Parts: sequence; structure tokens; C-alpha cells
Amino acid sequence: MKKRSLGVSFSDELVKVNIKHGNFKKPVNEEWKDSLLPNFSSVDEGDVINLWRVTILSAVSIVLFFLIFLKVFRLQIVDGAKNRQLADGNRIQIKIIHAPRGVIFDRNGKILASNVPGFRLVDDKKITYITRDQALEFEAKGDVRLKNLEVDSIRSYPMAEISSHILGYVSEITSNELENFAGYRTGDRIGRGGVEESYESFLKGVDGGEVIEVDAAGNVLRVLRKVEPIPGKNLYLTIDSSLQEITFKTLESAVKKTGSCCGAAIVSDPKIGDILALVSYPSFDPENIGMFLNAANSPLLNRAIAGTYPPGSTFKLASSLAGLTSGKISKDTTYEDTGQIYIGPYKFTNWYFTQYGKTEGSVNLIKAIKRSNDTYFYFLAQAVGESILSETAKKLGFGKTLGIDIPGEVSGLIPGNDWKVKEKGEVWFPGDTLHMSIGQGFVLSTPLQVLNLTSTVAASGKQYKPHLALKITGVEGKFIKEFEFESKDLGFKKEDMEIVKQGMEEANASGGTAWSFFNFPIPSAGKTGTAEYGDSRKTHAWYTAFAPSDDPKIAAVVLVEGGGEGSSVAAPIVKEIFRWFLSEDKSNLIKDIGQIATDSARQLGE
Repeated sequence: MKKRSLGVSFSDELVKVNIKHGNFKKPVNEEWKDSLLPNFSSVDEGDVINLWRVTILSAVSIVLFFLIFLKVFRLQIVDGAKNRQLADGNRIQIKIIHAPRGVIFDRNGKILASNVPGFRLVDDKKITYITRDQALEFEAKGDVRLKNLEVDSIRSYPMAEISSHILGYVSEITSNELENFAGYRTGDRIGRGGVEESYESFLKGVDGGEVIEVDAAGNVLRVLRKVEPIPGKNLYLTIDSSLQEITFKTLESAVKKTGSCCGAAIVSDPKIGDILALVSYPSFDPENIGMFLNAANSPLLNRAIAGTYPPGSTFKLASSLAGLTSGKISKDTTYEDTGQIYIGPYKFTNWYFTQYGKTEGSVNLIKAIKRSNDTYFYFLAQAVGESILSETAKKLGFGKTLGIDIPGEVSGLIPGNDWKVKEKGEVWFPGDTLHMSIGQGFVLSTPLQVLNLTSTVAASGKQYKPHLALKITGVEGKFIKEFEFESKDLGFKKEDMEIVKQGMEEANASGGTAWSFFNFPIPSAGKTGTAEYGDSRKTHAWYTAFAPSDDPKIAAVVLVEGGGEGSSVAAPIVKEIFRWFLSEDKSNLIKDIGQIATDSARQLGE
């Protein structure tokens, strides 16, 4: 039989009368209700279920509330300070203001490297440098990346490739370098090559920054604090930028005219070691370095200090000093030029005999330098020997670095028996000594080493360390530091130096090898060189000189790779460099006296 219910309202009334709170058992003596109302129940089964639901929901609610309480407690109390800091971080930001590098000037105050306004775009740890104009475009377009910009500057080189091997360039610091250099951040640029690298510690500034408040969209509301960056210090160089340009363009023209690929030129003050111009060709644009990393003929190679070549007859100046200081020869020692000499079956010839079939008779040391007579130096080498030749060459700066204040200098090579046994697996032969005396064989030198030799003769035996740095100043031009570089007297007798100097003077005069200087109005002293190399019939063209010969103010060396004869190719370059430098009126340069050398005079040139 089905149970009947009288409805919710009725049962509720009965419950109020008959049920005690919390008691769900059936009361005793309830038979009268069954007789009057069969199947009557005073407690609705739905009520029992609802009460369980309430209990369960209440328990769940309490647990959830407790968990929320724990979460809030953790956020507010346990991690409160941290979360407040994070909240402030979303509202307050720190922007770095990158310090500009110091400006680089030439000796006359002309800018060689400076900075133009720019920005650093920081996007997911990727750093991109953009110009001020690009940043303005971001602003005009409402670009969301605008908030990721940091104030920075972009390096500018007004002379571009003309001065790049002196200055170097800047590029982004690597992760490995970040571990070894203090004070740098990801994306910072650091000097590479040239004075940018050598004087990085002076040129790098100290970054500043600002604390800003932003809204939810990242827009700046106000600047709370600002620390201005400290620019790097300014660097003045010994370079004369006008002379640098003359040297570069004159060398470039000669290289192209001869069909060569490459060359180098250095100009200095021989009395103090100041480098006035330094060119390596081909060169590169320091603002677009990526274009030149894999370019033909290695434009990033600084041939002036890192290119090694047989020095050819320019080395005869060192051989002359070796003979004089050893006492094996004197100014008046003479040898007969027969055009060629023999050691066993091996023949050694003089260049003049090889080219024109002519000999030069009795030759003393001055004439040997004047005429670059190979025969004389073969006999000198036999008298002096390999050991003294090597020792004198090293004393004069060959076979070692000279310590110029830019990176990349190499030592070249002054060979000997030990070197040859180790590298070639054979002993030193007498013929090797003869070849070394004329700057051939295994001898290798840099253009800087040849210039150093010439400058030492010009300074009567005193050697000055070649250098590019002049002084350091602050942003406002306040003097901070003047650089001093060592010099030393090499201990050669002054009279020996004068003998070599006289030979160089006569080389530039009528009858000498440097025919392009025959009509130059200012007395000068020089040495030509035509160096054989490899298996090629081509020769490197060398010329080195100083002027005025009685009071040297300028010294120079020029090398044109595979350019031919030094007298015809390299010497004219030096002549134009001297012409510009020694002219008081740069708008009216000194003129040659008379006509240029005749064809017969040119045949005297090496």
C-alpha cells in the first residue's frame, strides 16, 4: 500500500508538535495515528535528504572558506612584502640611460669618432640599435615597442674607411666577454681593433637611469628619479687627419694604377715617435662592418702592423749597421761589383746586372746604399756572418713587436740556424746569410718595423716607441692625462749612423735609386726596395725615407704588394706625402725643381 502524504504544510505542523530537534527516530505509542491516518509519517523523507545536503554544503563551504583564507593569508601576510614589490614593479619601472662613448679627435681637434642620438630596442632579450628618426616613427605610429626603448647613442666615423685601421670599430659584447669584463650589460657595445679597443677603459662611460611611474597601458605618468649618465673621456690622437686623407688617397691611387690589390703606408715624427698617418689598403667602413668580414683581400687586416713581407733592400740599412758596429767593414771598405758571385754551384747576382747587364765597379758602403748594390752586401754578409746580422736586426726592432698602442701587431721573422732546423728540417747555409743581408730569403718584416729602422737612423740611433695616443680630456675639454712613451738609445755610434744617413741622402740625389726625388726641392734621405716573394715574378714595391735630411720632421714607409719597383711605385707616394706635409701653405704646395728624371736616370732606379 502506498504511503500518503498530506502535504508539506500539514506535515510541518505535525513535526512542530511531535518531533524533538535532532531526533529522527519514530516516537513511541504512535498507534493512534496509524488508526486514524493509515501510512502517515510525521517526518517527510525529503526533509531528511535536505538536511544532509545542508550539512555537506556547509562543510564544503567551510573548507573552501578556510582554503581561501589560507590563500589570502599567504598573499597578504606571508608573501605580502614580495607581492607589494611586484605590484610596484608593474607600476614603477627603471629605464637605463646608456652613456655615450668618448669622442676621438686628431691632433688638431678634428673629430674622428663621435656619437649620434639613437636608441636601444630591448625585445625579448634581443637588442637592436635604432636611430632617432626610427624612434620618432615608432612614436608617430603608436608602436607598442616604444615602451621598450632605452636612450643610447650610435657610433659615427666621419672619415669612414680612411681612418678605420687606426680607430677600429664597436660591436656588441659577447656572452663570454660579459663574464670577464665588469660594468657591462647584454647589448652593450665594446671597442674592436684600433684605439677603440686599446683605450676602451677611457672611452667607455658610466650608464645612468631613471625611475618612472607608468599606467596599466605602460604609458609614462611621471619621472620619480633620474641619474644622468657620465660620458666616456675624450681621446686625442697623434694623427693629422688631413695628412691621413692625403696618404690614403695617394696610396689607393697607386694600388689601382699598378693593378695591385693591397698596400700600406705609415708616416711619423721620427724624433718623438708620433704616428701622423697610418693606412692599410683595402680598408673597411667601421659603421657597416658586416659587409667586410668575408670580403676579398682581407680588408680588416691591418697590413701596416700585421702584414709580414720580405723587406728587400730596405733591410740593407740594418746590414750596413751590422757591418759598421762589428768592425768588419768601415766607410771606406770597398768591393768590386762583377755583377754576380758564386758560392759553390750557387750564383748570387746584383739586380742591376740582372735587369740591364751592367756592373758598377768599385763600391764602398755609401755607394752601396746609394745604388742598393747587392754584390757589396753579399761580401758584407760573408764578412759579418749570420749571428751578427741577426743580433743587429733584432736590436733595431726586427723579429719582435714594437709595442704600438693598437692591437694586432706581429713580430715578423729574423731567421737563424735553430729556427731553420726546427721549421725546415735543415741547417743554415752560407747562401741563407747572403739572402738575409739584402732582405730576402726567410726574413719577414712589417711596414712598421721598416719605418722604425728609418726613424732610428733619422734620430741618430735613438729609438722611440711608435704610438697613436696623445692625451685624454674630460667632456668639457678639461685636461686629464698626457701619454708618455718610452725611448731608448740603442748604443750605435753617431758616426756610424751618419754614414748610413749619407748613403740614404745620396740615394735620393742624382745617380741614386730613388729617381723620383731627384728634383724634390727639400733635401731628403731614403731607401728603395724591390722584394721578390713566393714563386711569382712580381715584386713588392718598398720605399722608406725621412726629410729634411739635416733636421728630420717626417719619416714614412710605403709598401705596394706586387706593385713592381720601389723607385717607380712606392717612392712617388712618399714624395707627395712629403710635399703636402712640408708645404707651409697647403693651398700652394712646394713645386719640383726642373724636370722629372730622364729615362736613363730611371734605369738607375731599383
